[in-house]
Amino acid sequence: MAERRWHIIPTTASLCWLYLGVGAVLLVSSILTLTGTNGRAPVLTVIAAVAAVALMAISVVGLARPKLRGR
Repeated sequence: MAERRWHIIPTTASLCWLYLGVGAVLLVSSILTLTGTNGRAPVLTVIAAVAAVALMAISVVGLARPKLRGR
């Protein structure tokens, strides 16, 4: 049986740039939603902001260390 692994870092530099852009848009959208909300912060918006930061971090690692792409 073939071994299956999860590939976290994108395989190409263009995908890293795409992930970085999507993460930035998602983070800005989450920040705008959180600043316009009165009272308690919506849970899904906070989760989206954390996911955006993680997506941006993964893409920066892929851009900074090309040997790690696709792993």
